[in-house]
Amino acid sequence: MKPYTYLLGWPHHNTWYYGVRYANGCDPSDLWNPYTTSSRHVKKFVANHGDPVVKLIRKTFEDKKSARLWENRVLKRMKVVQDNKWLNKTDNLSIKSLYGEDHPHYGKKGQEHHSYGKPNKAASDAQKRRWLNPDNKNPMKDLNVVAKKVAKTSGENHHMKQPEIAAKVSGKNNWIYQKPGALEKRRQQFFERNQSRQGTHYRRLLCQHCSKDYSSVQIKQHERRCLANLTSSVGNTDKAVYNNLVGNHLRQT
Repeated sequence: MKPYTYLLGWPHHNTWYYGVRYANGCDPSDLWNPYTTSSRHVKKFVANHGDPVVKLIRKTFEDKKSARLWENRVLKRMKVVQDNKWLNKTDNLSIKSLYGEDHPHYGKKGQEHHSYGKPNKAASDAQKRRWLNPDNKNPMKDLNVVAKKVAKTSGENHHMKQPEIAAKVSGKNNWIYQKPGALEKRRQQFFERNQSRQGTHYRRLLCQHCSKDYSSVQIKQHERRCLANLTSSVGNTDKAVYNNLVGNHLRQT
């Protein structure tokens, strides 16, 4: 068995697919002979546009776990899920394929699941354990102090439950009504902000590299950064993939 990652491409349609093969007995020589990927998106595209022009073995591995991790790293750095020119629809690792049935969470359902029947207080329990840690410098690590603080500030003891305080900060008694001109100034600020958002300053444009939208004053600077990050990140993983995307490969065809 020789797991490997591969690149399939249709340059004339600007469509690509980056995948991994790690089945028992697999070998780089079986790419498209007869192995044609397990992706239904690739099979559908092949049915409509024919076999890929680019069929490249990108990297070989000694075990399937390394191959899966490498594929995941490349797909995330290439941001394939957000880019329509990729046929890859996910960049996630599956628990079964990466760890097998030895993973503690795999195949555990219902009462067998590790969190079944536990109350929804896992976060608070973890916080209490951090408080009880002698290395924690948090003054709230004493549970008695925490209990007193909660009792003092919750339920009927909450400050807004006191009529005099509630009357002071609500309705016409709020400070903004008491301070001359404060309410009109605040309303004018909101009006000017909404007006500016409707202008060209807040017009949203899509980045041609990551397809995210930015304001018209940010888009040029973002596109320069986005292209530089894309080149750098792919260069650190699979540089030839980026070369294919920009047209260096099969330029004569």
